[in-house]
Amino acid sequence: MKTNALRHKEILEAVVRLNIETGRPVSSSLVERFLNRAYSSATIRSVMKNLEQEGLLEQRHTSAGRSPTDAGFRRFVDAVLTAWPLQQWDTPRHLRRIVTDSLRRHTGGHGMVRELARLLSRLTANISIILGPSWAAVPVVRIELYRKEGRRVLMVLVLENALVRTGVVIPREAYGPELLADASRILSERISGRTLAEVRAGVLDSLIASASVAGRCAAELAQHGRDLFADLEVEDLELEGVAQVLDEPEFSEPEQLKALIRFIESPRTIREALHRLRSETRGDLGIWIGRENPIDELRPFSLLAGRFDLEGRAGILAVLGPKRMPYPRAFAGIDVLRRSLRGLSSH
Repeated sequence: MKTNALRHKEILEAVVRLNIETGRPVSSSLVERFLNRAYSSATIRSVMKNLEQEGLLEQRHTSAGRSPTDAGFRRFVDAVLTAWPLQQWDTPRHLRRIVTDSLRRHTGGHGMVRELARLLSRLTANISIILGPSWAAVPVVRIELYRKEGRRVLMVLVLENALVRTGVVIPREAYGPELLADASRILSERISGRTLAEVRAGVLDSLIASASVAGRCAAELAQHGRDLFADLEVEDLELEGVAQVLDEPEFSEPEQLKALIRFIESPRTIREALHRLRSETRGDLGIWIGRENPIDELRPFSLLAGRFDLEGRAGILAVLGPKRMPYPRAFAGIDVLRRSLRGLSSH
């Protein structure tokens, strides 16, 4: 005979899963069919009433069914995560191959973060947010300078991981190829082996124009070339899947739609939210559900975030969606990508 605690757990899980699937309040008769009549309709109604008194379900209208509260979703999510190490989704082989092949094609390229966002959105059927690793800790190898037409100079910043950043500057006077080669050597000697963060912090600021023409050239180009370093420390940010969630019932409410738009229109807010969620997370996956969110725009939604590693640097995989998102599918999507990335790095 099942205990009261087990009955409550099974019926709450049934309500959550049915609400996720239908987007509507759940009736006791629907729960009865979902559980293959394991409990009588009267028992289910009684348990649902108890769950409502515990703050796990709510009934907005007397004649309507019940929906999970934020606390109800939290109870469900915690139960799923507790069992997750034993119940990890066995990804279909063809899907694992698609993910691995897609990531392999983008390994080492600028499109990896974008591809991660595309795949995560496809795997989870929600909005994916990828915060790529910062380049701040990557050592600089050298700076190369090439003369272009007129006074224009092409600056090429080469980092240790083969990332190349280019920019064009216009100094006060035209410099010849030999002079630029000497200036390049001076700049490279100053920054070689330093991290991008150290260079940004002012390594080149102490470069004083010497009496030599090459020294003056190096000092001038160092000042003009600041933009080469300006945005490399900021993590790449990619979002995918916004259109596919807009058909969900939640977004028929203008306020929820406005809240979503306010959030996704602010890269700074997104970055701050993901970093804060990860910093507050002790386990492998951080989750804010509804009013657990400290960010006003996120309170109608759920946000999941987990760390991933790319070329020895840490980034964040995140899923944003309605509070009734299919959580097991979201966990599985993040898990599949992280395992695929680990598989690529081990080869």
